[in-house]
Amino acid sequence: MAKKSGHHEEELPFVALMDTMTNVVGVLIIVLVMVGIGLARSVNKVLSELPPVTEEEHAKLKKEVTETKPKHDPKKVDEDNAKLEKDLKKVTETLKTMDVTKDKQQVKLIDIDDLEKQLAERKKERDKKKADVEKMLGDLDKLKQQLDTTPVYAPPPAMVVKLPNPRPMPDKAEIHRFLVAGGKILYIDEKTLSDMVEQELQRGESSMALSHETVKGPDGKPVMVKDKFGHASQQRKITFDSKKVTDYFARRRLASRDVAIQVTPLSNSPRIPIKLIPLPNAGETIDQARKLISIYQTVLKKLKMDPQAVVWFHVFKDSIETYLEAREIADQIGVPAGWELTGNSFFTRNLPAEYAVNFTPAPAPPPGAVPAVSIAPPKTTLD
Repeated sequence: MAKKSGHHEEELPFVALMDTMTNVVGVLIIVLVMVGIGLARSVNKVLSELPPVTEEEHAKLKKEVTETKPKHDPKKVDEDNAKLEKDLKKVTETLKTMDVTKDKQQVKLIDIDDLEKQLAERKKERDKKKADVEKMLGDLDKLKQQLDTTPVYAPPPAMVVKLPNPRPMPDKAEIHRFLVAGGKILYIDEKTLSDMVEQELQRGESSMALSHETVKGPDGKPVMVKDKFGHASQQRKITFDSKKVTDYFARRRLASRDVAIQVTPLSNSPRIPIKLIPLPNAGETIDQARKLISIYQTVLKKLKMDPQAVVWFHVFKDSIETYLEAREIADQIGVPAGWELTGNSFFTRNLPAEYAVNFTPAPAPPPGAVPAVSIAPPKTTLD
């Protein structure tokens, strides 16, 4: 009787559990029914409150829905995005490994500012050249106008010139010089004029001389010279201060009846040059020289008496015709003569070597240097 009583006690909880579950399921069913009823009422209410839709509005709404619908396949879009991401990742990796510095890549970057500066300079050069070309064109027009108004050149009448007949210079010849310039013939008494300068040097010797020395010959003995009275004396060499000599003669203003005398030592030579400049009224024209009592013919006739006398013409470029006429007169009188063209309208000669000035000689050429080529002047001959 005890076992049977125990079995009855074990079955009682299961029956209670089943009753409870049945109650819960029933309640849920009731809730679902109530929810369905409420939902149906809500749908009916919404549908009853909706405004009526025409066929045109329905078609319009349907069209908008169609347009808003994605045109591309979402799957294909995802595949394209995955491919682009893969390409982007690859490019990013390439950029990380690429050295974009200017020095390592050896890429010369373009400097815009520099290009603009160069362009501005080119424009300036172009404008300048344009102005120069315009100026040249203007000058060309002026030259054309001058050429059109220039008279036709008429050559001067022909001159008869004798061919030279070179002859040797007489031994111990005493040369007497004529300067032919400005259409005039001027006798240069260089000895008298040179003596005037020597006397002035001797007068200022005490204040201008730097040194005195006796001139010696090859045998070591003093060189003896004679004056015009035949008195013999030792030849001396006097060295003067160059600047003092220049200042001294600038104050003296030496001159004769026909020429002004200038004494200006050079900086590259110890010799003292004297420049003889014709005065405005000095000399004779060729018409004056043709007269028998002219100074020119008087001097020539006097020189004819001296067998050692030679006439030498220094001809400036503006007086070739005057020289030819003067030479014709000299040939008629029978005086030996020669001539040379000179580049100056004045005459220059040096004082004797016993009068010198201090100077700084040119530096000697370095050892092994090629010496300068010097051409000896032609020998002086009569023609």
